[in-house]
Amino acid sequence: MWPLVRQARNLGRYRQIAQVLTRYGFGFFLDQIGLASLLSLPRRVLHRTPQIELTGPVRLRLALTELGPTFIKLGQALSTRPDLVSPDYIVELSKLQDAVPPFPTATAIALIEQELGRPLAALFSQFDQPPLAAASLGQVHTATLHDGTAVVVKIQRPGIEATVNTDLAILTDLAALAQERTALGEQYDLVDLAWEFSAALRGELDYRREGRNAERFRANFADFSCAHIPFIYWDFTTSRVLTMERLVGIKINDIAQIDTAGLDRKLLARHATEMILQEIFSDGFFHADPHPGNLFAMPNNVIGAVDFGQVVILDRDLTRNLLLLLFAISERDVSGMLRSMQRLDILTPRELTPSIRRDASRFIDRFVDQSLEELSARETINELFALVQRHRLRMPAPLALLLKALVMMEGIGVLLDAQLDVFKIARPYTEQALRELAAPERLAREVLAEGRELGEIALNLPRQVSTTLQRINDGEISVTAHIPEGHQIAAALMQASIRLSLALVLASFVLGIALLGVAIALGLGGGTLALFGTLAGAAVLFVGVALIISFLRRGLG
Repeated sequence: MWPLVRQARNLGRYRQIAQVLTRYGFGFFLDQIGLASLLSLPRRVLHRTPQIELTGPVRLRLALTELGPTFIKLGQALSTRPDLVSPDYIVELSKLQDAVPPFPTATAIALIEQELGRPLAALFSQFDQPPLAAASLGQVHTATLHDGTAVVVKIQRPGIEATVNTDLAILTDLAALAQERTALGEQYDLVDLAWEFSAALRGELDYRREGRNAERFRANFADFSCAHIPFIYWDFTTSRVLTMERLVGIKINDIAQIDTAGLDRKLLARHATEMILQEIFSDGFFHADPHPGNLFAMPNNVIGAVDFGQVVILDRDLTRNLLLLLFAISERDVSGMLRSMQRLDILTPRELTPSIRRDASRFIDRFVDQSLEELSARETINELFALVQRHRLRMPAPLALLLKALVMMEGIGVLLDAQLDVFKIARPYTEQALRELAAPERLAREVLAEGRELGEIALNLPRQVSTTLQRINDGEISVTAHIPEGHQIAAALMQASIRLSLALVLASFVLGIALLGVAIALGLGGGTLALFGTLAGAAVLFVGVALIISFLRRGLG
């Protein structure tokens, strides 16, 4: 339903968005989703050929830039989603930059004093007036604390929170309309995607969250001497002001300055690559925006990183399934690749057609005659994106951001060292991660968890079947069938439940015996793990016995 109250409140912004989209040749979209009639926009204007003779992707990038911070961020998010937009749009939207004119320094100072509750002179011995950088959400000034510490102070752009909230409300409305009236809405949950984007962008508006992210990265890289994460000064930080250690270095893509400083480009490339590999395969917590403006080459070939507003937390299953996908590709295992894509929610069993199997085989065949040294992570990932796009599959947002970050990091690495072999550097990380996945302790924990879940399902099944049949008998659930005798339906359902329950009993026994076997094997050397396996096996066997007793009591045996 169209939110009339919100439409009236934000009518001016709706019209502004409609005018910009129409001027750049996207009025047809407004007509398609029904916004044109709601805003009383004439169709002849909406379908007018744009005066700007540019490609569609370029026109979209210019339109989003003109619409401001929220839409710039939207374009950047879309550039990571090959399942939603075509490759030519991804290339163009990747060019979107956050750089915007700075706001007055006096305004920045007033906001700092308001947030921190003290005059600027009491906070800093020096505060540099011209901003070091300005972006869509805020700008950065260099300063010095009274103890002589060099810092940077990030100040949120005045009024940006209200602007972003208004635009996010409108985007949610547009997503709801597109959900109902476009082909894309039939394939994707656009409202849910809009919600995800809104949550991520609102998270970036809280600088305390960014500070906590920086501290987590700093802890993760405490033993990695080739990475430097700035220290956060919490006494000078709020939700709208962030004060951190100032890094002195050279932008990672300034090759001339790096060479002049006598730094080793090959080592820098390796260290930058190792950073993101550790984030993905060891920490499960990675920097989702590792563009050259956020990375610095520092003395002793150390990589400095800043701007931790965009991060992604990888859960255990996603990391495991990504590893299995990479392993299947390296082993040229088409079936394994497709199974991994299903586990990653890229592919569903219904979409596993001969066509996609053929394309997956071609994807793998591309690597048959190439050594790892000849492969490019960028080309490999871009081909995977093309496969997803061609078959209109889905790409989970965390996975899309991860793959995009890998592409960006390889681009930086190759810029520093044209001979960089990303796969060779990655091999120890992936092998270690695979060893951890296959570790007996981890397997035992997972088997126990699966056994417990299986036991819960089996114990609850008879009661659930009985409840369902009772609801059918009471008329709460109606069953339409061509068999006139209702008792035949009930008998068939009961027989099916018996068979399924007995299968679960058998599975419980098999699982319990397997666990006891593992425990016995491990018990040869003694230790806590053997005891753990024994208890797990005994627990699952107990579930099987309990099920049999349950069946006998109910007369189902």
